[in-house]
Amino acid sequence: MQIFSTSIGHVLGFISVGLFFYSYQCTEKRKLMVIQTIATALSCVQYLLIGAFSGFALNVVCIIRNAAFYYRDKYKRTDLLIPILFSLSIAAASIFSWEGIHSLLITLGLVVNTMCMGVFDAKDFRKTILISSSLILLYNVFAFSYSGILSESISLISVVIGMLRYSGTQKTIHVQAQTQTNQRAAA
Repeated sequence: MQIFSTSIGHVLGFISVGLFFYSYQCTEKRKLMVIQTIATALSCVQYLLIGAFSGFALNVVCIIRNAAFYYRDKYKRTDLLIPILFSLSIAAASIFSWEGIHSLLITLGLVVNTMCMGVFDAKDFRKTILISSSLILLYNVFAFSYSGILSESISLISVVIGMLRYSGTQKTIHVQAQTQTNQRAAA
């Protein structure tokens, strides 16, 4: 039965990989958050099924956090209360689900992610994922979460792709705008 639940956990983890990859290609923060919430729910179940309880507990908090951020953004609130409360909730969940020193990796990764999610737009948020995903990747190594390792590796690659993709778009738009301005000035 243990092998079956672990296998199902890894399958769910691999499905979440695809969703996380897709989420980092989104230009809208709200869409990114909805897709990440679905992927996080799958990761949450995956961690439970493979016995990585810190990953499970912290991802439960993150599902609630994502919903809170979604509605906070919908009503155009920008205060720091929600990021601070959820960072403290993540720290508390980490204490109750402590598996050892490696639990600090996922805790720090998710606190960084939470604070940055509350402050930055989608472009800057992608940059912070380089830090948080690296920490979560290390936790997954300790937890023997193969799909988690793959997920965070792909997330890191996807974030870099998204950063390159959108930085090129902004440069192109800037060059086009500058060209149009120069053409108007010459006319």
